[in-house]
Amino acid sequence: MARESVMRVGVVGSGVLGAAVADELVRRGLSVVVCTAEESLPPVTDLAFGWLNSHGSAAEPPSGARDGDEFARSLDALRHATATSPLRDVITWTGAVSWAPTPTATARFAERAGPGVAILEPEALRQILPGLRVPPTAVAYASDEGMVEPDELRRAFLARARAGGATVVAARVDRVRARRAGGYELSGTGAALVVDRVVLACGTGLPALAEQFGEHIEVPGVPAARFVFSAPELRLDRVVSTPDFEIRPSARHGFVGAEDVVPGEPETATRARARASLSAVREAFGLPREPVLGDVTVGFRPIPAGDGVLCAPLASAPGVVALAAHPGVTLAASLALRAAEQLGNR
Repeated sequence: MARESVMRVGVVGSGVLGAAVADELVRRGLSVVVCTAEESLPPVTDLAFGWLNSHGSAAEPPSGARDGDEFARSLDALRHATATSPLRDVITWTGAVSWAPTPTATARFAERAGPGVAILEPEALRQILPGLRVPPTAVAYASDEGMVEPDELRRAFLARARAGGATVVAARVDRVRARRAGGYELSGTGAALVVDRVVLACGTGLPALAEQFGEHIEVPGVPAARFVFSAPELRLDRVVSTPDFEIRPSARHGFVGAEDVVPGEPETATRARARASLSAVREAFGLPREPVLGDVTVGFRPIPAGDGVLCAPLASAPGVVALAAHPGVTLAASLALRAAEQLGNR
């Protein structure tokens, strides 16, 4: 394969991180080819909850390892990205509310979160969450946060990358080999591809490819459930996270909820947990009837060991960047910038 006059980058993985990287690289004038698994098997991104979360939740505060500056930068970058087509209007920036089991814990969360999170006054809470039957004494409001259908964001990044000249090929990459002549060969299903640089953005598949260069990387898949439900009487236009439920509205599904999953538990147990969340929703908002549970889907969140974010070149493979993060939907924009910078010039 003839080498091109500009750097050619192979992006392995078409989840939101891979799609955002492809978009950024194309905007920098590089030649990009995105390798994706069969389209019948969508990336894990499509099963994400879709909360663009920079502060965490009062119901379950993030660990001390969370880099608040990184999250804030990414939300700014996402706002910039949504200003142009086809990403315009993909994200809804209505903020998010959350509360902990006790008012003291909620207040402590807001204080630690900084100026981006405030405790709502009763009147403001009534406007933001109309119908809340028994409002908690303290509710934290993150005004800079938003929500998105994750697959729409991913597809929009890919569409803009394609419009800029990127190629997307349906090929599973099982091997990455350094070439004597320089660059790398990507092989697996389909024809081999020759590229100058590589971004490994394939989630839980990343460790196996990094191992081929003698690099040990841990990206375990942590199960989580996303479910959809209908509740015609529920008035809600933003994310709500509490000790009993985590929900958001969805133009496509009515409403979407998220639940943790115990590894190995049967589907009946996961659905029972989702129904318990919906019972709590009915109680909190005084709904006249139980919300109707729809599809429940279990996905595996790729969460790198350590602080949950990995964006670094492989020491033994110049020009190869490993990229994985949770939550990838929130961090996609800022990590795309970091990955592009780490690729370097030819």
